[in-house]
Amino acid sequence: MNELFERVKEEYGVEIRDENDMTNAWKLVEALKEKGWVVYIITAKGREQVDAWHPSFGSLFAQFGENPNFGSVLEGICNIALLVKELEKNGTL
Repeated sequence: MNELFERVKEEYGVEIRDENDMTNAWKLVEALKEKGWVVYIITAKGREQVDAWHPSFGSLFAQFGENPNFGSVLEGICNIALLVKELEKNGTL
């Protein structure tokens, strides 16, 4: 996860200290919200699902036909934020 946290810090300037640092991970959710994204977080026993939707793009994972299930909500938030950044860099958004 350290590599994931380093990428988040590089792309967003948000430092996530460890797997329990939801305070700083939530800053990513707020950053996405400011860009017009709606972030969906669904938790259930054995399932941690994080997805995002944008009016100009649609559902993030539906576009790729993937299941947005992660090992933790924090991991999902980080991955969603990085994927959005990649889409922006590629000119998709």
